[in-house]
Amino acid sequence: MKTEVVRAGRGNATVLLQAPASALRHGEIVAFPTETVYGLGANALIETAVQQIFALKGRPQDNPLIVHLADKEKLDQLVKNIPPEFYRLYEDFCPGPLTFVLEKTDLIPDQVSAGLNTVAVRFPDQKICQLLLRLADVPVVAPSANISGRPSATRASHVLDDFKDRIPFIIDDGATELGVESTVIDLTGSMPRILRPGVITADEIRAVSGIEVLSYKDGLEEGDLKRPASPGLKYRHYAPDARVIQVCSKDGKSLEAAVLSELDQLSDQKAGLFINEKSWDKLRLQTVIAEREIIKYLFAAENPDEAAAHELYAALRALDAAGVDVILAEAIPGAEAYMNRLDKACASENMEKEEVKKILFVCTGNTCRSPMAAALFNSYAEEKQQASKIKWKALSAGLHTMDGLAASQSAVSVLCESGIDISGHSSVQLTEELLAEADIVATMTRSQRDILRGFLPALESKIKTLSEWADERGRESAGDVPDPYAQPEAVYRETRNHLQALIESLWQQINSQPGD
Repeated sequence: MKTEVVRAGRGNATVLLQAPASALRHGEIVAFPTETVYGLGANALIETAVQQIFALKGRPQDNPLIVHLADKEKLDQLVKNIPPEFYRLYEDFCPGPLTFVLEKTDLIPDQVSAGLNTVAVRFPDQKICQLLLRLADVPVVAPSANISGRPSATRASHVLDDFKDRIPFIIDDGATELGVESTVIDLTGSMPRILRPGVITADEIRAVSGIEVLSYKDGLEEGDLKRPASPGLKYRHYAPDARVIQVCSKDGKSLEAAVLSELDQLSDQKAGLFINEKSWDKLRLQTVIAEREIIKYLFAAENPDEAAAHELYAALRALDAAGVDVILAEAIPGAEAYMNRLDKACASENMEKEEVKKILFVCTGNTCRSPMAAALFNSYAEEKQQASKIKWKALSAGLHTMDGLAASQSAVSVLCESGIDISGHSSVQLTEELLAEADIVATMTRSQRDILRGFLPALESKIKTLSEWADERGRESAGDVPDPYAQPEAVYRETRNHLQALIESLWQQINSQPGD
């Protein structure tokens, strides 16, 4: 197969897009620009076409896709029980970079929704994209046009790098306007909630539409436990081959000083920089910069949040192509969409390089059992880690809590007796992203386990009670860890001892599994 690159700006777009639109309609794959990133498109109603998307990208089958439509005219064929908030948000933000998670009809194949009863839908704000969708006249699934796990494509050349002679058409309309994927908002719960950050923020939705919405950092509500996972949330993303390290001004140290400090530690590696133009103007005068082969990719210092987001994926690809070993990328606190993608780019490489796995302990409030378990596990792992092929790190979260609560004083006291300090613990509300990124999820009770399995059925195999993980045969009859909340300190001491015994057994199980 030879890939035809259709240059949208070189002639009558309606004429130029006839062949790609027909190809889409009949089940072929077409890459096209949106205002966010380039998409790899297929007819959402043809299962074989949808399957090609997964195969081409190497995308996991349980990662749902986003359906793209020109407008809402035929939306009721694809989704049902549309809440009133949708119409307000549609009027205020569409067409645009906002994706809606809604209940799907039977017309949507299960492959599109990863077997969930919901589907993600958006209405792109890009003229060539809109024209293509109207000409094709079918709903189009279109994940980012890149090999799964690689930086998303923001230029047609990026798509060509990944899919040359593997798809029939790539439509080239230059660099995308925004450079990061759309905001995803779930409208199936008791309150709208952002699942993936993008250019449109929770604050903007509140201000423009007057709709109260939870941000992606907020946790699960008891009435929203059936919310689906967001497209683009469940797997590590956006990672180049090179290692990515964040740099920023911190503790009185300037960004430039932070860059120089990192470069000093990386003296034997070919380094790339992704920073703003003003900082580069200061850095390039430094002797160490002049003496080393530093590959730079700069973004505008004015409106850095937008500029960095717009160029991030292009920078990661360009620096990778230049053969750098490590990329120092400027961190911009407060730039939600940019930092979300940069965090994932860093986490993917670093976790693979260091072979660190995560175990997430879950209880109700994240003030007693789960923080005790995480602290006990990390303390035990520190002793045993050297003899283990795999490094483990424990985290904890609460099923029904709020961020920022201190650990129970009795929990602090009984762990202090074991030489472990959790006085600085701050509770964390459980989120879908924490669940998706954990290698093992250990709940304190069977009821908590069942709630989470119902919430994310695709992750069922890695969600068990702590007792089940610790049991040699993983028996579901293994008991719960009772909640010591509001009990005498002696009960907390019993809980500590119970947890310690389970963790020692757990350690044996997770470090004796074949292939680990």
